[in-house]
Amino acid sequence: MSKKQKQKKKKASDSNLLSAEDQVRLKALLDNFQDIDPTKIEEQIQSPEVAHALLKKLPSEHPKTVAILSAIRETFDQKNVQKEIKRTLFRLKRKGVHVPEADHPAKTPFLIKRTDSAEPNVYIGPVDGSGGRVLFMALPRVPKGYDIGMGVVNDEEGFLEFVSGTYSKKQMKEVKALFFENVNTLVETTLSHAATVLEQTYGQQGSGQAEETNSYLQLRSLILEKASLLERPLIYDFIPEQDLSQATLTDSPIRKLLNHKLLESWVVQPEEIRPLMEEIQKTEESPIFISEAQKTDRLDEIKEKAVAELYPESKRALLKHRLEETAYVFFKLGEEDYARFSLLAALSLDKTDSILGVNPFLKALVERTLDLYFKSIKEMERPEGTEEDPSPKIILS
Repeated sequence: MSKKQKQKKKKASDSNLLSAEDQVRLKALLDNFQDIDPTKIEEQIQSPEVAHALLKKLPSEHPKTVAILSAIRETFDQKNVQKEIKRTLFRLKRKGVHVPEADHPAKTPFLIKRTDSAEPNVYIGPVDGSGGRVLFMALPRVPKGYDIGMGVVNDEEGFLEFVSGTYSKKQMKEVKALFFENVNTLVETTLSHAATVLEQTYGQQGSGQAEETNSYLQLRSLILEKASLLERPLIYDFIPEQDLSQATLTDSPIRKLLNHKLLESWVVQPEEIRPLMEEIQKTEESPIFISEAQKTDRLDEIKEKAVAELYPESKRALLKHRLEETAYVFFKLGEEDYARFSLLAALSLDKTDSILGVNPFLKALVERTLDLYFKSIKEMERPEGTEEDPSPKIILS
């Protein structure tokens, strides 16, 4: 095998070492190289595998290259990364690029020695229909042990449940295992992501239950010392907004999205939807409509008006954020199509309703809610032992 063939084979092998998620992250870093912040290098790169792959592709002529190389050298002490740093230093030196301590690579007293056990364990769940989600974090202590925070947070009501405490490594694993047994879906995330969610929760008026809020406050300074808050939802690091600029939100992805198990609890709350249900019922019983088509048109008008009332600007902003957070969970679960559907729905909420109709996702969400509630009422009213009427009374477009 020739030298060229060996190099080609090695490059292919290196690429195969990266997971699909790491490959996406590497591409995003290279495409937006100028946006890499050396002071947040661990947060942006996240793994030694991505650091190793990025080193191989560092552009020698970019003004940020030296700072990024130095940050990687200080942050990732894995042997393969440090070896690649030496190769990169040699490559840059040959091209006339000066890197601090490049002539004396052994002098690196500032290298941070870390072990796998020193990494934070951070997990987050999907957002439910009321804006609640679960969160778990275990932050390593020096010289040993973990600070743990876990519970349920809500983007409108604050901390619903939250406990914190200090545990040994063994206790941390036991607490983590018990927590995971009681939660259906959790995905691994960054400490900065969790910190951002917690700070947004803390910023809610009242901040939820007093005891739960105090539990977070006991951990807050430690979290904010270790992590910086995100400036935008984390999903956009993997699926940039411009990638969706040419896509259109149609009925098909909306139906698929709302039928997914992660969104099965997404409905309008009973007290909010009740006036609309009553108006629909009156329309159904009204004798003034000559045909079913007239009645259907009238029902459609009622629902579109209700959508505008149920979702003012503040509610749309909240729902958009929930969809963006849900998109991240979909992505981490390997369901990228659903992540894109969720982002399309989120971005559609920035658009003002036109004379042609209201936002299609909001309308579908309201209609799904009506279907569920009217079906539930019919089941409660139906005498025991009788079969359900195959032709429903309520006409929903």
